[in-house]
Amino acid sequence: MKRIEFYNDYREYLREYYAEQKTRFPHFSYRYFCNKSGITSPALFKEVVEGRRNLTERTTESFIKGLGLSEVDANYFRTLVHYNQTDNEQEKTLILERLRGLRRKVKQQLIPKNLYRYYSNWYYPAIRELACIIDWKDDFAFLADLLEPPVSEQQAREALSYLSENGFIRKSINGRYEQPESAITTGSEVISDAIRKFNETLAHKGAESVENFPPTERDVRAVVAGISRKSYLLIKEEIRDFFSRTIRIVDDDKDADRVYSLNVQLFPLSKKPPAGDS
Repeated sequence: MKRIEFYNDYREYLREYYAEQKTRFPHFSYRYFCNKSGITSPALFKEVVEGRRNLTERTTESFIKGLGLSEVDANYFRTLVHYNQTDNEQEKTLILERLRGLRRKVKQQLIPKNLYRYYSNWYYPAIRELACIIDWKDDFAFLADLLEPPVSEQQAREALSYLSENGFIRKSINGRYEQPESAITTGSEVISDAIRKFNETLAHKGAESVENFPPTERDVRAVVAGISRKSYLLIKEEIRDFFSRTIRIVDDDKDADRVYSLNVQLFPLSKKPPAGDS
């Protein structure tokens, strides 16, 4: 089950919570939850999930007790209940911003400019990930062949050497590789030839993926729309939030077995008309 901060609807969260508890503990029931929460009506949980009743401030606190939420998650749950139950659109917008602020972020290590060689080849970041999620037993030919497309054994050796010497990865006592910092970034709006070429390469590989992989292994989509500068800035903020949520999903994933690239592109398809012509 996802963490509560990944939900935009508290009823959906309760529905999935119930399903998970029922799977793990067959004796779990609506009555059991209500008793645990100090709620007198055994039907309240079911009625709330089905949308026939709303939570009040008092029953919200009772649900928090029954769910066993931490202080941070309890605060998110309270805010989410308020967001879902208000009919005031202006208030809803303000609460949504508050929800975004409550979502935990993964700490990202800033890469100094002198290490931007990391972005000089697309396979450097790929090897940094791949070397840490599989047990390749220092078989560089095997490691190189797993990339898509494969690189040479020498390229794999050079990449790992650079990654190790500059602290991007390290070998643990059990012989496996690990990342001292799981999430790294250059920061936003960075101007660099290396990073520009890196982004161009990944954009090109994204286009190639339409032919190279079946739809079950890739997701490529686009939208073309006319927008104002204000909407452009709002969409950029949405992209930042989306990447932040994605990084949390990646950080929580302990069963990774494949390396993916996620590219999100927002760019103009037209020029601005001369002043007075719009």
